[in-house]
Amino acid sequence: MRTKRSWLLFFAIIAMVALLFVGCKDDTEEPPEDSSEFGVVLAAVDNSLANMSSTYKSSDLDSLINVGTPPQILSVRASTIFEVGHIPGAFNCGWKDVYDAANLTGINTTDELVVYCYTGHSGALATFCLNAMGYNSVNLKFGIMSWTKDTLVRGTSPFTEEAECIDQTTETTIEDYSADNALPIFDNTTSDDDAEIVRAAVEVYLTSDPAPSSGIKAQDLYDNLNDGDTSDDPFILSVRAEDAYAIGHIPGAANIPWRELASDTSVLKILPTDRQIVVYCYTGHTGGLATAALNLLGYDAINLKWGICSWTSDPDVRIASPFSEDDYGDYDVETGPVF
Repeated sequence: MRTKRSWLLFFAIIAMVALLFVGCKDDTEEPPEDSSEFGVVLAAVDNSLANMSSTYKSSDLDSLINVGTPPQILSVRASTIFEVGHIPGAFNCGWKDVYDAANLTGINTTDELVVYCYTGHSGALATFCLNAMGYNSVNLKFGIMSWTKDTLVRGTSPFTEEAECIDQTTETTIEDYSADNALPIFDNTTSDDDAEIVRAAVEVYLTSDPAPSSGIKAQDLYDNLNDGDTSDDPFILSVRAEDAYAIGHIPGAANIPWRELASDTSVLKILPTDRQIVVYCYTGHTGGLATAALNLLGYDAINLKWGICSWTSDPDVRIASPFSEDDYGDYDVETGPVF
């Protein structure tokens, strides 16, 4: 009788241990990130951020055109503006339509592609989306503003201190946000092909409702932060270098250098998924790249137009200079549609 009880006790202990092991495994095991759409897009975003150039100079592009060896050139401005005037040899596709390869006929993924817009902001968004999908593109610094002084061809106004800089205070406090937010979850496609998963993420971002914006103005951000209603305040993210952030940043801003955004998911976990994120850099270009990257990952991000240059006129905080007519030439343009 005692032997039977001993065996029963032994099997009961074994069963309890097995249940405990299974229970612990269920509580802690999560699907690996690289098995989800998020993981696939994360890898593509990280690769793009790590390997892409931030901007291309108009003087370099003009030199290549003059010697007959220009790169591929893509205008992502409206077709009506493109017909008024564009960089010689350029193709045209609106920035919100670059997710569709049918709109990029004649452009290959292997050769360098210079992308330009009006001021550099929507060009940066398009450039990042294109690179995530496998193109070899780079954004033209300050867009068509750096190419021509013709106001009709430009289609909009360039940066000026009077119109764009609100000259508000900055702080040097190093913000330390807890990395305890959940990562985004999305399901954009039934495909299990990595390239299609990334393309689908680009399409969802660029065709979202409401439509994605090329940027928010500093005055609008300031007014929101100081209207007495904190319920709709955005999360502010500086993507400048750590030393630039330490010199001065928009009050309350967190800091993640733009190339490091997708290198570690623990970094991303400081970002909320239930609030808009206003991203800023030096002049708006790398901020645009980072903004597109975050949107592909499922965040609601928007770029601060002209970067920190629109928030403060302090040259020590700015580090980089904003757009100036004196810094850029006045090169030839073509007119009419390209078929």
